[in-house]
Amino acid sequence: MRRQYEVTLVQGRREALAALKAQAHDLVLIDVPSIRFALARFCDDLRADFPGSTLFLLLSPDKQLTNIPPAQDQLTHPITSRQLLSRLSRLLPEQVGEVIAWQGLQLDPVAYALGWQAAEVFLTPKQATLAESFIRAPGELLSRARLMAEVWGTDYLGDTRTLNVHISWLRKALKSLDSPFKVETVRGQGYRLVNPPDAGAALQ
Repeated sequence: MRRQYEVTLVQGRREALAALKAQAHDLVLIDVPSIRFALARFCDDLRADFPGSTLFLLLSPDKQLTNIPPAQDQLTHPITSRQLLSRLSRLLPEQVGEVIAWQGLQLDPVAYALGWQAAEVFLTPKQATLAESFIRAPGELLSRARLMAEVWGTDYLGDTRTLNVHISWLRKALKSLDSPFKVETVRGQGYRLVNPPDAGAALQ
């Protein structure tokens, strides 16, 4: 599953300490070349007030620093986002969302990941919300009004082209998984998620 992180961006030492006091953070990342405060002093404050914090340093290859505070990990510029995320994934706890499933079709609404057997595809947030509406009500006929309300938070039905496009994208996602599931159109009424072997029962 794709991992996601909630990030708080600050520029100064006081702002960083205030952010840590306001909300618990799993990791403190410092881009050393860009800071304008004493690194050693900040790290002393960090360890005194937040002893459980994980410290990660991004260092400059051109500027030699003495007395670099000990950190759980560090990288030296230039780095790629992939390198950084790889290191972060080792230090941060796994963020696992509730997995919603129906007959083996699985959705992680936090990671926006739709899975079937060993295959997995990532959705946009709206696509994932649409998929969640169907998986939570398998085989049930969902009206266009209900889907517009659940996914977009509106009762406006004057133009539902956006819904049509997202239904099309969800169908392509299900097909890309090589899954048996289909989003079936019921003319004039709405849509329902069916597993063709059970389609007869769903229609009763």
